[in-house]
Amino acid sequence: GMLLPSVGGPEDRLRTGRPAVLCGERTPTVTHLVDYEKFCGSTATDKCQILNLLSKDQRVSEYKAIVDNTAVHLLLNVRPLVEVDICYLPTSLSILLFIYLFILPLFNQVGKLRTKQMSSASQVPVYVICKLGNDSQKAVQVLERMSGSEVDCVTANNICGGLMAWAQKIDPSFPQY
Repeated sequence: GMLLPSVGGPEDRLRTGRPAVLCGERTPTVTHLVDYEKFCGSTATDKCQILNLLSKDQRVSEYKAIVDNTAVHLLLNVRPLVEVDICYLPTSLSILLFIYLFILPLFNQVGKLRTKQMSSASQVPVYVICKLGNDSQKAVQVLERMSGSEVDCVTANNICGGLMAWAQKIDPSFPQY
């Protein structure tokens, strides 16, 4: 047999009750949104917290000047690959920070730079960038703790504020995510 919806049965009647707290006929009891961060005592996302592990001596504006002057350097991007797929600076070498896979590519790149464009006694400036400047600080600390002839010729520099600072201060067309 075929089932037909009932018309006018008890299931079809809407319950009447209290007015809605936002738009009821009486004075609404909810008049504004709760400040989530104040209510919880923390930011809405842990990705927005800025670490201060290193001195803030490298700004995106200083790095922009290095790029504009075509100074010999190496730029390490220490964001996860899923973020690199969204956007990246064209000259960057993408590296996974937490697995420390950057050691071999770094040594290869440093060796190429030293043989092509610099004297063997020159320091190779390595700039490290990420989304907000947190992971890049960790990578710089790792580079500074390393020793050996391959890294003795490297000066590691963090770019404070990362790619989000680049988008805000240098290139407004750069994607922010």
